[in-house]
Amino acid sequence: MTRVQKGFTLIELMIVVAIIGILASLAVSAYQTYTVRAQVAEALTMGAGAKAPVIDAFNMNGEPPADRAAAGLSVAPTDTKGRYVSQVDIFEGRVDVTMGGRVHAEVFGDTISFTPYLSPSGGIVWRCGAASPPAGTVLLSGGGVTSAYLAPTIELRYLPSSCRN
Repeated sequence: MTRVQKGFTLIELMIVVAIIGILASLAVSAYQTYTVRAQVAEALTMGAGAKAPVIDAFNMNGEPPADRAAAGLSVAPTDTKGRYVSQVDIFEGRVDVTMGGRVHAEVFGDTISFTPYLSPSGGIVWRCGAASPPAGTVLLSGGGVTSAYLAPTIELRYLPSSCRN
């Protein structure tokens, strides 16, 4: 009498469970990175909103605004905030966005900056985060105020490609 095996053995089931566990851990890690990058995207949006007053102030006065008040914004950096951004500040024409609020712990308190540069044609171009300076440009300056680059404290893997080297 031959016995016919039906179903899976215990070792086969354990191998399948182990494989599913490994795939799940990879998926959770990738999803976490995706979530943090989406939160950092809000910083780009908030920073873009602060660029226009900097450009306007430079065009009106011939110098980068020293702070938010000189750019025509309210004095307190926390007046400009979002769900994942705790403040947007302006320092000598540079826009500094600080992560906070409901943001992931990986980037809480980190900063990304947007540094203005003057192009040869007289227009203002921006350097985002850890990106290289725009070719053929100089830091925005005038009236004794010169913008200075500030490296981001956010890990490069969370920055969009336009803000990396």
